[in-house]
Amino acid sequence: MDWVYDNKYLVQNSSTYKYYASGQWQVISGSPTEQDYLNYGMDDISIIPESAWSQLQGEVELCYYTDDPTKTEASFNIETDPFTLAEEWEDKEIKIIEYTDDPNQTESTITIETEPFTLYDELGDSVDVLYYTDDPSKTSAELNITANYSPLDELEGDFDVVTWTNDEEVIAGNRDMMLTYNALPFEQLIVQPKDIALYGDVKKVVATKVTENSPEGILRMAASFDSGLTWKTYRFNKWLDMDIQDTTLFKRKGMNLDTLNAIPEKDLIALTRIAYYFDSSKHYENSYSLDEVKMVVDAPRHAVEFRDMSLQLLNTTATIDLTFSGNKLTGVLDDADQGKVKYRVLLNGKTYYPADGNFTRLAASPFNIELNIDERNVNFGVENTLKVEFQDYWGAVDSREIKFIGSYSGLMFMDESGDFLSDTFGGILKQLDYGVIIAGQTTLTKKVRIKNLLGYAVDHVYLEMDKKFETDGVDVQLSRQADPFLPIDYLTYGLIQPEDSIDFYIRIATDIHAKPNPNGNFEMKVTADRV
Repeated sequence: MDWVYDNKYLVQNSSTYKYYASGQWQVISGSPTEQDYLNYGMDDISIIPESAWSQLQGEVELCYYTDDPTKTEASFNIETDPFTLAEEWEDKEIKIIEYTDDPNQTESTITIETEPFTLYDELGDSVDVLYYTDDPSKTSAELNITANYSPLDELEGDFDVVTWTNDEEVIAGNRDMMLTYNALPFEQLIVQPKDIALYGDVKKVVATKVTENSPEGILRMAASFDSGLTWKTYRFNKWLDMDIQDTTLFKRKGMNLDTLNAIPEKDLIALTRIAYYFDSSKHYENSYSLDEVKMVVDAPRHAVEFRDMSLQLLNTTATIDLTFSGNKLTGVLDDADQGKVKYRVLLNGKTYYPADGNFTRLAASPFNIELNIDERNVNFGVENTLKVEFQDYWGAVDSREIKFIGSYSGLMFMDESGDFLSDTFGGILKQLDYGVIIAGQTTLTKKVRIKNLLGYAVDHVYLEMDKKFETDGVDVQLSRQADPFLPIDYLTYGLIQPEDSIDFYIRIATDIHAKPNPNGNFEMKVTADRV
C-alpha cells in the first residue's frame, strides 16, 4: 500500500502567517497549529503570481509542513531579478572572516582595490593623535607634520591683501607694488549650459586628459538626458539618479574618465549634457587637466549622391573556438569582419539553447559563450553529440560538433568499484552499506574516491561528515590511508586538476552503550575553491 502524505505551505511576513487564496493574501491569526496547516496550507506555492509576492515588504519566510516521517529536509527554488554583490554591499560595512588549519600562520593580508583617496579625505581637517608609551622617563610627546598649508587656506570666499609702505617710488606712483601668491583652486562644478548638438545616435563618448608627471587631482562626471533637469551617474552597468549640487556625493559617486569611456552604445541614447566636478587637493601639489570630450555619432551631416556605382560585398565567415569539460561548454565566437554574430546549440539532434530553436540575438564579436549542459538531458555512459551552429550578420552559417560520453559533473563520490554514490544535485544513487553493526565493535574499512568532474581545477578541498546525522555512541571516522588507519574528524587536500581523483577511507566505531538504530544513515559534505 502506498501512503499519501500531506505537504502544506504557509508564508510568514511582518510577524503574521499568510496563505494565498481568491486572488489575495489571507491572514491566520496567531501562530498556526497543525490543523491550520491542514485547513489553510497551500499545496503548491509556484502558482502564486509575481504581483502577489511584490506586495510583501521586508523579510519573507516559507513555512513547510508534512506528516511524512521519512522527510528530513525541504528545498525551494527562488527566481529574482539579476543583481551583483557590489549593488548589495554598496555603502555597507564588509567584514572578511578567514579560516585556516595552518598552526604556523600568525597573520593575514587582504588587498582591496578602491578609488584613489588621501588621508585627508577620510579624516577631514581635524584629527586627534593618541600616543602611548611604557617609558617611565617620558613626560611629553611631540608630533611633527609636514604639509602644504597656509593660514590663508582657512579664508572662505574672496579677500583683499592690505599693506603699508614708505617707499617713495611707490608713493609717487613710479613703481607698482607686487604680490606673489601660490595657491591651488577650490573644488569646481562645471555644468554644460546647452545641449550637445548631435545629428544622429551617439555611438561612444571619448574623453581624454592631459598627461602630467605630478600626482593627479580628482575628476568626476555626470550625464543628463533631459537638458539638465536631472542628472545621472553610471554604476553597476546602469544609470542611477544623483544630485550634482551635493559635491560630496558627486565626488564619491560620479563617473571617472574610464567609466565614461566604457559606457556601451545602448546606454547613451538621448544623452544631452555632461557636468564636471574638479578638485585639486589643498594638501598636495596636484591637479587634473581635461583635454577634450568628443562624441562619436553614426550619422552624416550632408546628403551624399552616388551615380553609376557598383558595390561588391566581401564577407569572411565567422569562426568559433569551443571547449567542453565538466558538462560546461565554453568558447569564443568571432568574426574577422568585426560584425555581429549569433548562435544556437543542439544536443543529440534536439534543440537545447535557445529553447525555442531560434538563433540568439545578434551580438558584437568577439562573443564569449558559457553554457551549462543539464545532465538530465544527457545520455549516460554512451556517446553524446553537442552541435553549435553559428551565423554572422550577413547570414553565412557554419557549425562545430563535440562528442562526449555522458557523465555527472561536480566533485563526485565513487566507491572502490567505480560506481557513483550520488548525482550532481546531491541525490543518492548508491549507499555505502556497512550491514549490521554490533555495539562496541568497529567496522571494516571502506575506500571512497572523490573525482573532479567540474571541468576546472580546485584547491582547498575540505571533507567532513554532516553534523546533523551524528548519533551518540556512533563515530564515523575518516583516514587518508587504510593501513594504518589514522582516524580524524575531517580531511583537507590541495590542488586537484580536472579528471583527477583522490582516495580516502571510512569506518564506523561504536560504543558498547550505543542505542540500536535499524536505519542509521550518515552523509558526507565536500567544499572547494575554484582555481
